[in-house]
This record gives sequence, C-alpha cells and structure tokens, in this order.
Amino acid sequence: MFKTKKIIFVLGVFVFHMAASAVYAQQDQSFADVPLDSKYFIAIEHFKQQDVIQGYNDGTFRPGQEATRAEALKIILLSSGIQIHSTQIEEPFFPDVLSSEWYYPHINTAKEMGIVMGYEDGMYKPNQTQNIAETLKIIFLANGISADPVPENTSLYPDVSYDAWFAPFALYAKEKNIIEPQDDGKMHPEKGVTRGELVEIMYRLEMVLANNNQPFDISTNWKYNNYPQYSFKAKLPFDWKVVNNEDQVVFWHPDATNHQSTYEVPFPFSASITFHLDMNAGGLSPTGYTEKMEQIYKAEYGSYQKNTLMLGGVQTLNLNAGPDNDDFFLFFPENRVLNVFTSYGWSDLTPHLKLEIDGVLRSIQNIALTETESGDLVSDARALILVEGQGQAVLDKFSDLIIIETDTIGAGNGPVDYYYSAGFDITIKFERVSVTVLDIQTGRTSAF
Repeated sequence: MFKTKKIIFVLGVFVFHMAASAVYAQQDQSFADVPLDSKYFIAIEHFKQQDVIQGYNDGTFRPGQEATRAEALKIILLSSGIQIHSTQIEEPFFPDVLSSEWYYPHINTAKEMGIVMGYEDGMYKPNQTQNIAETLKIIFLANGISADPVPENTSLYPDVSYDAWFAPFALYAKEKNIIEPQDDGKMHPEKGVTRGELVEIMYRLEMVLANNNQPFDISTNWKYNNYPQYSFKAKLPFDWKVVNNEDQVVFWHPDATNHQSTYEVPFPFSASITFHLDMNAGGLSPTGYTEKMEQIYKAEYGSYQKNTLMLGGVQTLNLNAGPDNDDFFLFFPENRVLNVFTSYGWSDLTPHLKLEIDGVLRSIQNIALTETESGDLVSDARALILVEGQGQAVLDKFSDLIIIETDTIGAGNGPVDYYYSAGFDITIKFERVSVTVLDIQTGRTSAF
C-alpha cells in the first residue's frame, strides 16, 4: 500500500493540467531544443512557468543530457513545493558542497529534511550523474510518499527483483505510469536519468497526486493527427512513426532493438495500428456488417473472440483472433466503417505496447470526410510556394500541422517556422513576416 502524507495540490493545479495542451499550443517554445511536438514539451513548459527550471544561457534546455545529482535535486525540491533554506550552517554537511556553489542551499535543505544522505565516504558528489533508482527514492521522500515492501510474486520489471532496495518506488512508479519501460521492456534502474525524463517524471507525479492517486493517462499529451480522407483523427504516441499507403494509414512502433524495417511482419518489440476506411458501398447495417466479418474470421482463423463496445462515441465491433489480429470496426455515419487492425509482438515490452494501443483506440474520433486526394492537396499547396501573402492559405489546408522547429533569424526577414503534417508526411517552411511558404519537403525535416 502506498501512502502520501504531503498534500500540496489545489483545484487550480488540476484545472491547469486540463487546459495545458491547449494553452501551450498557442505559444512559442521556451527552449530551442524542445519543440512543440517533443514528448517533454508540456512538462518542461509547465515547470518553466513555475520558475522551477530556467535552462542554459544559449537558450537550450538539453532534455537528452543526463542530470547531475545537484541539478536533479533542485528540480525535485522546487517542483515538490519545498521551500529552500538559504542560511549557511556552521558545520557543512558535505565537504564537497561549498557555500559558494549555487546548489549549496538545495543540498543543505534536503539533508536537513532527511531527503538525502550522501555516500559512505561523507561526500555528496553533486556533479555526478544520478540514476533512475536514486531519483525515485529522492522523489518519494520529498513528497512524503511511503510504500510497503513488495510481495515476492509481484510483477515489476525483468531486471528488478521484488527485494531490491528501490522495488517499492519502482512498483509505485510503474503502476501509476510515472515511468515507462525502455525499448527492451526493462527499467534499467542503473541508467542515468536525463533532464527531460526527470521533468516528465515530476509532471506525471504531480498529476497523479492531483487526481486522487489515479494512474497517469499516458496519452494525455499525445498530439492528434487528422486524416479527413479517412474520416477520422487519432492521437499518435510519441516515438511512433506514420506510414501513408494508397488507401490506408499506419501508426507503427518499430522494433529498434532488432532493426525492424517494415511494420508488415511483427517483431518482438514492435506494434502497429492500420486504419482503412471502408465506404461500405453495399450499405450494410452494423448487424449485417458484423455477420459478414464474422464469416470471414471464422473461415480465416477458425476461432476468435467477439466484443462490442463504444469507441469515439460510435458502436464498435471487436474481433480478436490473437495478437496479430486484434481488430476493430467503428460504424461511422452514412454507413462508412473505419477498419482498425492492431498487431504487436511478444516480449517484455508487450504490456506497455498494448497500453499505447489502447490509448490510440480511445482517442479515435469521427471527422468530416474530405474527398480530395492527398496528392492533389499537396500539389495545390506546392503551387503556392514563394507566393507572397498566401502562406496561411497553405497552412489552412492541413489540419494536423505542428511546429517542429523555429529559425528565429530566418533569411534575414524574421522567424521561419517548420510545420510538419504526419497525415501527409510533408514539412512546410513558412516565413512569418511575409506570410509566405518558402518550400515544401517530403518527410519530417528542417534541412531544406
């Protein structure tokens, strides 16, 4: 059982989270290396506004850089609402923590509160990187969260034993989705925590505590991708790819460990979700369509499980013939049926991949069908390249654009934004001052 003794959250914090994505989507990024589609963008902007983090003098945050013990402690203390004691003490707690250093008051405060102890040699080693296991322990202590020992048969991570000293922290973090497994399904507690990971962990913990200890919804800050040619939109998990085919779109989590090159054959650490809009020219009712699909599945697979549910506010049929064939059929208006085929490999990462698939399925919404072919839409946009004042008209053609990078200087005429459309897999180079599209490239890139 997990117990929290510290209550520092109010209704306003929770309301903030509900509106955070919408607010941040309307503002420029605070750090040059944290674009709006970064998995850490919302968390970093949240704590930037609270003055918990400032970044570096060059305008970067360096989310991929491993945090030092001093940096990590400062972020944990400030984001946990702990007041820092600035007074000097007569006898220093640690000989390697000098009063002239910026982190002196943070480390002293944490030591006084029993949050940190230092090493057996009496040192704190403020400039040494901090691993994930150590980070979780400090976070628990800073937030007054206590946990009982982990039962022997508890499922943690493949590389975390139930009797490891950090197992209670790991279990809480896993059950509440405060941390996610690495690409191989393991925790890797010895891995140094990056600055981006640390801020994301603190953000998720804040949301968990503000929401009565309910698990963090991992799809909270995923961005919607719109596909009007298929009459739907859905959230795309971070680190997943989009594959656009002639009559379907695929969300794909590649198996990087085994160098997977195609989504068509499941690999151990892979997953895919294929979307296809069936216009249902025969006008079959949901009952008739269900009977037809059941006949197909019985002939193809022999046995299957049938479920009915609601996805995106519409009646949905689920036919499950195994991990390679767990499929959904959403009955849209005007007899159209969105076919959603999910597939995943079997490995230690599978539970998390299934959680991500569930997040995508829950996010599906029906949108107005656009008959325009994707190629025609892109061709129309390309025709307006370098036509001054017509840039906004180009941007308005694509409903899923996100800014992936901003060149604040541009070509001497002011900022240039790089907009990416996952639905059409193109990047648009847009000059703000002249409202002009300078170029359009295939793929996600700022290398024009």
